[in-house]
This record gives sequence, C-alpha cells and structure tokens, in this order.
Amino acid sequence: MERKHIFSQPDLVIYHPGHYAELNQQIIQFYKQEGFSKITLSSAPNRFMSGMSEYEMFKPILVEGGIPENDIIHITQGSTIEEIVRYSFQIPLQQSIQFKNVLLVGKSFFMRRFLMLGEKYAPEGSVLDVMGLTDDRGIEKNNWADTESGKNRVIGELERISLLLKGTI
Repeated sequence: MERKHIFSQPDLVIYHPGHYAELNQQIIQFYKQEGFSKITLSSAPNRFMSGMSEYEMFKPILVEGGIPENDIIHITQGSTIEEIVRYSFQIPLQQSIQFKNVLLVGKSFFMRRFLMLGEKYAPEGSVLDVMGLTDDRGIEKNNWADTESGKNRVIGELERISLLLKGTI
C-alpha cells in the first residue's frame, strides 16, 4: 500500500520500525519535512535487539534527530503488533490527547495489515493513512518477488492477513 496523502501533519504516528534502525532516519526526515504531533514506540522486547524494545533502542535516536522527547508516547502494554496497535489507540484517550489524523508507519510490505489493524481499533471519526518505509533489505512492491527473502516476507504477511480476516488474531 502507498500513502494516500489524505491529510498533512498527522496528529498521531503509530510507528513500528521493528529492529531496523535505518527506518529512524526516514521518520526523522518525515518529521522535519511535514511534522506530526505525537509518535508511539512500543516497549515489547525484540529478540533481534538483545531483548531491548523499540522504545529503549530508538527513542534516543529520535530525540537526537529532533523529535521532542515529550512527543514520544511509550506504549507499555502489548507484545504482538495487534496488541500494540490496540493500545496505541487507547493511550491518547487515557492522556486526554485529541487526535483525528493517524499515520501508520512501518516497513512497506507490512502496510496492508497495519491499516486493517488500525481500522479495527481506531476510534470512530479517525482518519487513517499509511506510510511504508524501506529497510536495508529493500523489499518494496515492485521487487518483493525478486528475492527469496522478499517472497517469504510478503507470503508471511498474506498468512497473517488471512488470520486477521478469519478473526483468529
């Protein structure tokens, strides 16, 4: 999926970089060019980052890149992406933060499922868009079928989407 640009300057960015540190430079660049009010990072441990979380590992990078520390929302609940998306939508309500325009940001091959999860958990009246980032593997819509790694990632996403549609996740 590609960004539709249905709004500018999101109120909330739900950010899921996984363990790909190179995505942080892309979100920092986006912040400098377009801006956003708040961004979420998860505290779920990541086995690829020696058990550290995205929040622990990447918050300092985002702050150093110019994103204000108090604009980074720490998602402390949930360990799966489905739970993280659900709790990301609950945090602003708990903190009395108003938002309408929500941008879901993560790896490009993950955007379809990310949007489906956003639509499932977003409060009524929310406007959602996605922005796919490309990690160092370079998996994108035009080339995913060119490598075994790309095929595996996309097929894995299709399997997860199938489970989501069946209601088993």
